[in-house]
Amino acid sequence: MNNFKFVLTFAVFGVAMTLECYTGYTYLAAQSVGTTKETCKHATDYCYNMTADISSLSEVKGGGCSSTRCFLARNKCIKQIVAGKQIQFCCCNTGDLCNSKLTNLGFFEKSKQRAKDLFDMLRG
Repeated sequence: MNNFKFVLTFAVFGVAMTLECYTGYTYLAAQSVGTTKETCKHATDYCYNMTADISSLSEVKGGGCSSTRCFLARNKCIKQIVAGKQIQFCCCNTGDLCNSKLTNLGFFEKSKQRAKDLFDMLRG
């Protein structure tokens, strides 16, 4: 009976320790990642989001679960220049769906992004 309680406790604890993250990829500016979700497979996984400006009309965005991709960016964002293009890569494990596009922005940047999203929605 004690073994059963241990297994049941471990199973519940293991499920509670996994994150749910937004996932997906887009290749056009003004499109957002975050229409689908996935439950991470490992307790060591982080949610990540990545944005790379390719041109004024195209922007690559991605998101999902990963341990290895987030090795250098745990609960923070890093910016790098790759092939002359800026890439921002953010990782978090602070809670479910922490990798939304607004998660890693400051107050001013969040307000600016929300205004832009509203304008884009009204413009159709």
